[in-house]
Amino acid sequence: MSFSRHIVKRMTQISVPKIRSEYPCVDGIRTHVMKCGDFPTDQGKKLLYLIIPGNPGVVGYYDKFMRELYRAHGGRIPVWGMAHAGHVTLPDDVKKENSGASKGTYGFKDQIAHKIAFVKNHVPRDTQLILIGHSVGCYMVLEILKHCPEVDVLKGVQLLPMIERLKETPNGSRLAPSTYFRWLAVFVAFLLSFLPDVAKRWLLKLYFLGRKLDEGAVEASLNLFDPNVTNNSIFMGWQELSLVHEPDLQCIGQHLDKLIFYYGVTDGWAPVSFYQRMKNTFPQGDIHLCERGIQHAFCLEQSAEMAGMVAEWIEQATAAERPLHTG
Repeated sequence: MSFSRHIVKRMTQISVPKIRSEYPCVDGIRTHVMKCGDFPTDQGKKLLYLIIPGNPGVVGYYDKFMRELYRAHGGRIPVWGMAHAGHVTLPDDVKKENSGASKGTYGFKDQIAHKIAFVKNHVPRDTQLILIGHSVGCYMVLEILKHCPEVDVLKGVQLLPMIERLKETPNGSRLAPSTYFRWLAVFVAFLLSFLPDVAKRWLLKLYFLGRKLDEGAVEASLNLFDPNVTNNSIFMGWQELSLVHEPDLQCIGQHLDKLIFYYGVTDGWAPVSFYQRMKNTFPQGDIHLCERGIQHAFCLEQSAEMAGMVAEWIEQATAAERPLHTG
């Protein structure tokens, strides 16, 4: 039985537990962490997926992607996802506990330090990590590999990577001027925040009219009505454009055997020329160009398809250590 057929079989058989939301204090910041599944008790080496999101870093967007990843591996590999600092509206009980903590604006470098702190202090030591970066989260995955040599990383999966020359990309050049209207956007979010949730959901459904959104996408988008979330997201985006220039070829070369790149054909944040340049620089690398029409914001509508591909790559990576049962 092929890897892909084996994964499809698993995805139709396994039941997925309800995703848990936790709010640990990471580097002094209450952080939304979603967890799907637990470590199997009969498994030797523990594997764990950790998803680093794009911007906005609302981890709820990856709800279906997480569940499909868990299902694809037959429940053997738990899946965690963490939000960016300040990108999620905290529940009232967590806010109350956190009332004395800083509520500042978190820049791009703050977000990187935040992810490194989580990996170092909140991931079990006896765990082999499978890091999944999406969009600018891919840049953070490279930073984790660079600054956490003591962490056992099996693979760093770079989905639609934003790791270089953002100002030169079609989307970057188009959106750069809009960062100057940050406070206007924050003010609009402040006004809309007073709407009841039913009205917010109606506006979101109107915005996404005609699209078949994955489960959780509308609920995740409710965070964007929070002016603090809007402020943090736009500020981080502005710093991304200013700070992400040349790709870190030294880091990529050093960890090439752990990295899997997946570029989009119509990605306005990473043109095909970026894929070609990366492929030419590292011809021996595991570097793919999408042939399935997957969009940059895959977590809105194409989570299942992306999860199936990622699971197949990881099954292949672990096959030598743990032969698959194909019966």
